[in-house]
Amino acid sequence: MRPPGRGSNSVTEATHVIAIRAVAVTTRFSSSGWWADHQQHAVDEGIAAIPTGDGFAQWHDIWRSAREALRRGATIGTCTATLLAAASFTPCPTLNAGARSVGFMTLRLIPMSDPQREVVSRLADRVAAAVRWVARTVPGWLIPLLGLLLVVAGCTTSSSGHGPPGAQGQQALPSGCTHTITRADDVPAALDAAAAGDTVCFSGGDLSDTDMMMTRSGTADAPITLAADGATVHEVQIKADHVVLEGFTVAGGGGVLLEGAGITARNNTVHDTDQGGITCDPCTDSTIESNTMTHVASNGIDITGQRITVHANTISDTVVSQHGGDADGMRFFGSGHRITDNTISDISAEGYRSPPHPDCFQTLDNSKPPTFDVVISGNTCRNVDAQCLIATGDQDGNRAAPDGVPSITFVGNQCANNGAQAVNVRHWPNVVVRQNTFSGPNLTRAVLISEGSTGCTVTGNTTTGDRPTVEVDGSSRPGSHVDNNTPG
Repeated sequence: MRPPGRGSNSVTEATHVIAIRAVAVTTRFSSSGWWADHQQHAVDEGIAAIPTGDGFAQWHDIWRSAREALRRGATIGTCTATLLAAASFTPCPTLNAGARSVGFMTLRLIPMSDPQREVVSRLADRVAAAVRWVARTVPGWLIPLLGLLLVVAGCTTSSSGHGPPGAQGQQALPSGCTHTITRADDVPAALDAAAAGDTVCFSGGDLSDTDMMMTRSGTADAPITLAADGATVHEVQIKADHVVLEGFTVAGGGGVLLEGAGITARNNTVHDTDQGGITCDPCTDSTIESNTMTHVASNGIDITGQRITVHANTISDTVVSQHGGDADGMRFFGSGHRITDNTISDISAEGYRSPPHPDCFQTLDNSKPPTFDVVISGNTCRNVDAQCLIATGDQDGNRAAPDGVPSITFVGNQCANNGAQAVNVRHWPNVVVRQNTFSGPNLTRAVLISEGSTGCTVTGNTTTGDRPTVEVDGSSRPGSHVDNNTPG
């Protein structure tokens, strides 16, 4: 490819384009607020700033490659995406330890088992070649300035604890570690020796291929804590009671598999798994909170049991597993669950030979225990290609649930999904839907109650765009209560 035109304005245009791209990089790594809301605007401005014509073809290639790196940031990690977007302008000292080439950084930062490795390696080569030319063209003072911006935007964000997988950096280990494990060979013995009240700590880069299996139980008053400083492991299985799992990065395996009572999983990052994010099946009186699941297979969180709290987790970009199936944010089965203040986003049905049916929250009665007394409150669902909530009783209508008890209470949620409805209740009685806000580009109605879903209540909800809020078919009208929705 030939470089941009050498006219009198070529350096000015180059400077302008790089500055705009730097703004896009910055917005990509902001977890919330004004910058995140204006990410797409910055991207559009960057593209518009590049002149048309053959002389500027190279700039378009640079921009598209950088944008692809940014898009993959949620999968490959904030600092890695920064490096690919910025190429060899600057090293990333917090992760790179002096590596100077994009190719080397790619090899260092993306595991051999990562399915994105080959794609990102090719991307890195294209970006590196393009930016080497840019580095010879733009004014010398711009390079360190841009490098400083990118380090601040990407690498410092990586230590904030709010970035995507690979972006959190090292966290502090808790005080009072009973044992600190840094070698993979020491993990089985340390887990087998753990006793009630112990805190077993994990640190370092030698654990990434480790499959952890915990079968030792703590007590309600003295749980066993497994704590990491962001260290990466391949898979975690806990089949025990009263165990706390915190601070781990889990990548490439089967995710986090929990089974027992009194289990807590918090402040973990799970990404690029073969099957699932965090699964709690069966669990009782357990808590899943403040975890991040990105680009996991099948489900971000899957719970079965009684009285499981799922709070303040972030789930995005769930994909279909290599064995096929669906791609959802969260699935829930059983009773007494409280699912609150979670954010689920960006789950697409596109790009598959057999497309999935992505939903933020799903339950069904296919060989699962009856589901009732479940509260789903204060959650955000956005840019997910099917429903915000779907409950289907196609096998037996959830008939094992007790009469007169709400099966699901869906209240105070923000749903901006891409399906024809936000809530789809089919052959599933006694659902309460109230005080939610519904929007989405493809809504024909916000709430659809059908096929004998009797005794449902839909009240106090708001739907944007003058589309009807609720549709109840004739078989579901007995015992239903619908009022005070906007529009009605």
